Amino acid sequence: MTCPANSQLTEADLITLSLVFSKPLRLSLIELRRVLSNRRASFRTYEAGTVTFDMDAMLREVSSKCPSKIVEKLSELVAQGLCLQAISATPLSIPLTGTERISLRT
Repeated sequence: MTCPANSQLTEADLITLSLVFSKPLRLSLIELRRVLSNRRASFRTYEAGTVTFDMDAMLREVSSKCPSKIVEKLSELVAQGLCLQAISATPLSIPLTGTERISLRT
């Protein structure tokens, strides 16, 4: 998967992210973002303003650091067309309780 290095999540993406990562899974989303945003990770390649993710290597890395259910959720996000760079780079407010959706951090 290749994404522009300056990708950001849209409002529709935030709704999708909120639905896929329900409140019980939000702590796992925080860990997933840490893995995806690791600029030194071997599964990320930067070139000419784009970031390329080696999906197999990334899934192995996520599997080793996150619960197996998160790998399924990540695959679901990719299938829905969410940019992995946008997930890792967009400043998010991730409420862990209440009814609030995931939103942009202000």
